[in-house]
Amino acid sequence: EATLYTYAENWRAYKAQIAAQYSGARLKVASSPPAFTFGQTNRSPAFLSNFPLGKVPAYQGDDGFCLFESNAIAHYLSNDALRGSTPQTSAQVLQWVSFADSEVIPPASAWVFPTLGIMQFNKQYRFPEELAMTFMSCNLITGMFQRLDKLRKNAFASVILFGTNNNSSISGIWVFRGQDLAFNLSEDWQIDYESYSWRKLDVDSEECKTMVKEYFAWEGEFKHVGKPFNQGKIFK
Repeated sequence: EATLYTYAENWRAYKAQIAAQYSGARLKVASSPPAFTFGQTNRSPAFLSNFPLGKVPAYQGDDGFCLFESNAIAHYLSNDALRGSTPQTSAQVLQWVSFADSEVIPPASAWVFPTLGIMQFNKQYRFPEELAMTFMSCNLITGMFQRLDKLRKNAFASVILFGTNNNSSISGIWVFRGQDLAFNLSEDWQIDYESYSWRKLDVDSEECKTMVKEYFAWEGEFKHVGKPFNQGKIFK
């Protein structure tokens, strides 16, 4: 039987589960011990041999076929009625899936998360003089994300590198469950966060709405930064 590996209540995994229910595909969900422990199972050599990035949701068929990325898994588990039976209808399905990812999810998150007690924070790197080559600055972001792997269940972030070599800055929007920064909950999460200044955003303010829209879409004026967009990374 095919298996979907994920952590509990991962809304991205719901895409695959919904597709399987509509198409009639048999699917076992491994989301709790001993079948799956987030941060352990997905870092094991056996898991990484099939899914080198260690990301979930991850799908493994009974024939050994493996997939990651929720949209790809949902597409594979669908039938023609869901994925489209002609090149034209298939393209339309892909069109709306892409539209939802880029245009619906970011603003919806900004509206819904506060009602769930999930707050947004703006972070900015405190030592811009240390940011020389842009690829080195990107490594700072990637390294922080890797060290915060176990926080993925309770946080979402869009972090952007602005500027060019020898004139860059790092800033981002982080969304956490609860009203406070999550880093104090674990020493393992505190390695990087003191290198940034943090400011809780007022979810009702126009500033917050504009920043969330710009950071989640990776486009806009970014007036508070004063440097052009270079590249961004998503923590999820």
